[in-house]
Amino acid sequence: MNLGIHRPASFRTARWERCVFCGLVLLLVSGCTGFRGPGLGWPSSSGGNKRPELETAAVSIKSPHERMVEYREMGKRGPSYAPEEQQRIAGQLAGEFRTENDPLIRAQMVRTLSKLRADEADSVLREAMEDSSLEVRIAACQVWGDRKSPEAVELLGRRIASDTNTDVRLAAARALGETRDQAAVAKLGVALDDSDPALQRRAVMSLQRLTGENLGNDVNRWRQYVNGEPIVPAEPISIAERLRQMF
Repeated sequence: MNLGIHRPASFRTARWERCVFCGLVLLLVSGCTGFRGPGLGWPSSSGGNKRPELETAAVSIKSPHERMVEYREMGKRGPSYAPEEQQRIAGQLAGEFRTENDPLIRAQMVRTLSKLRADEADSVLREAMEDSSLEVRIAACQVWGDRKSPEAVELLGRRIASDTNTDVRLAAARALGETRDQAAVAKLGVALDDSDPALQRRAVMSLQRLTGENLGNDVNRWRQYVNGEPIVPAEPISIAERLRQMF
């Protein structure tokens, strides 16, 4: 029934705009609760199933700590694997090592690979001795010392002679003492001639372990031993020195 009331055009326009706005809100709400676009864990437009490759990628994302633990466990189990399985794992780890950016994870990979008897593992361990990261080079020195082979002596001797980082050289000197190879004696002579007292001391300790000789901590006497020269008798300890050592 027309009561003769005429609404102004501005009122009708405002009412229309409110209706449009409410319609848009309803569409948005229904989209949030029902519609899912193609993304991680969302149904695809083809059949409503989740995208398995994205779901797997999300599950495979691990923290650095989790990865370190995983590599350590792999190293513990490595020697028990069949030779062909060790080769397979070594190949996989070698690829990961060459693309990994975290030096601590790469150092752990070196320790894990050292437990595997595989050509690819040995190749990575050689590369690690020349790595740009000192953490990786230190880890490589440690594992080569455990290998107790002529190649280990050569590689470790090269680190002592050429590395620019003191911590790496200390690790190499210590590892040479673990090789139990008499060829390491000459390599440690380089450390005795170094000006760093810490490196000299580490070389003396490794020489004592290698040779079983007790020449004290006198670096000069150890130099004479390494060079095959007559070893001068140790100077007698004075009473004052004895008292100082006691107290």
